Amino acid sequence: MKKVLFLLLLLPSLLSAQQGILESKKNEVRFDAVSMLAFGKFGLSYEYFLGKDFSVGITANFLNSKKTTDDFDGGFRNNLPKYEFNPYVRYALSKSKKRYYFAEVFGSSNGGDYKETVRLVDSNNIGYYAIQKSKYTDFGLGGSLGYKMYFKDAIALEFLVGFGKNLTNTAKSPDVITRVGINLGYRF
Repeated sequence: MKKVLFLLLLLPSLLSAQQGILESKKNEVRFDAVSMLAFGKFGLSYEYFLGKDFSVGITANFLNSKKTTDDFDGGFRNNLPKYEFNPYVRYALSKSKKRYYFAEVFGSSNGGDYKETVRLVDSNNIGYYAIQKSKYTDFGLGGSLGYKMYFKDAIALEFLVGFGKNLTNTAKSPDVITRVGINLGYRF
């Protein structure tokens, strides 16, 4: 009976020691496995844990999707996002450090190709329509919610859903910025 009582008293200490191992690791790298397989979008993230509840990080996304490029070339869309850099600040909403919900605010520096149909006039003063392609860059802001869990105090699995809006070049850039993914990572 004394041994059982001793183990019950010791259990909270053991659990907090396990939490301490994870909290001592301040860096994490992740990649977005689902977006890479489903959409041809390569995403890599770095996160630094500032303290108990806050972290900061940056995500870089690069699009290399044949379907999206074909939709752009075929006239089904007028912009083709190529890259995106998302710095973010996160706040943990749960007390556990091994499994927790979080909220984040992010910025987005993004760019790609844009095309539009314009009316031009030739040297004989005859008007005609042509498709003009150009590049765009924009900056946006948004928010996300997610859930993260750790296995063996190092392997991270993260679910993330977020939306934002481009602000500076809205005539050419996409109106909505999305942050959706299932990320696998390593904390060290």
